[in-house]
Amino acid sequence: MANDPSYSEITSRYWSPAVFSKNVIEHTKSNLVVANAVNTEYPDNAYKGYICYIPVMTAASAAEVTAGTELTASDTTTTGTSITMDQWYGSRVETSEQIDAQTYINYLEKGAQSCAYAIAKQVDTALGALFSSLGGYSTSAYGSDGQTLTDDIILVLMTTLDEADVPEDERSIICDPSSKADLLTIDKFVRNDYIRGAPVATGQFGNIYNMKVLITNNLTAVTSGTGNYGCMLHRDALGLAMSKEPYSQMIPMPWEHQTVFQVKVIYGVGELRDSFGVPFYTRHA
Repeated sequence: MANDPSYSEITSRYWSPAVFSKNVIEHTKSNLVVANAVNTEYPDNAYKGYICYIPVMTAASAAEVTAGTELTASDTTTTGTSITMDQWYGSRVETSEQIDAQTYINYLEKGAQSCAYAIAKQVDTALGALFSSLGGYSTSAYGSDGQTLTDDIILVLMTTLDEADVPEDERSIICDPSSKADLLTIDKFVRNDYIRGAPVATGQFGNIYNMKVLITNNLTAVTSGTGNYGCMLHRDALGLAMSKEPYSQMIPMPWEHQTVFQVKVIYGVGELRDSFGVPFYTRHA
């Protein structure tokens, strides 16, 4: 039997009001891991100018001691490096007085969070784009595009760093979800009889060969290829310097009947020690 009035009549005549959710479905976000894996020691907001000059040390030498003869002093300085802070990026959202008056959700607050993420992602992306130039490569990497990340590849990359006298502490492997899946097929990472202590439980990544494993979906894709550029690196391989750390501005504009929120950053990235990183191809971008 038909209802009278019908459901469509009830809603179209405004007897049943619309209900708006207080929850907002956020856009998807990649893990941003690169900035935390590189050197960020350089003072922020502490100097003027757009170039950060960084002294570089070289090893001292030892000599046999001869009685009555002075030792020759070692010059432990070498050609320095620098980071040019010429990247100025911003992200902005705005809302009108009408939107503020008629919406249940604070759009500006949600938009501000999205702006902050956009700036962090921009910095992370800029650092990741330098992977393919480390280790003597030039827009290239170890292995072949689309390769499966195997234990043998990890050992080759690790040996390359070892032979370059790269310190073992503060190393990381930065790769994508396809590499994560590859690693989970390697016995020694999931079987307790191969490793000391607890194995990789339920695929949650910690350390491999004393290196942090960082998974991100924000790597630079191989041009006309199938994979991304991953990297095994020490934190001193790359540097991040900020002339002005990310800063936010909320700007009421009553003459335009709106409020603007924006986040900006002035920064630079650069290669510090070429031999402190080795890029590799991942299986799938």
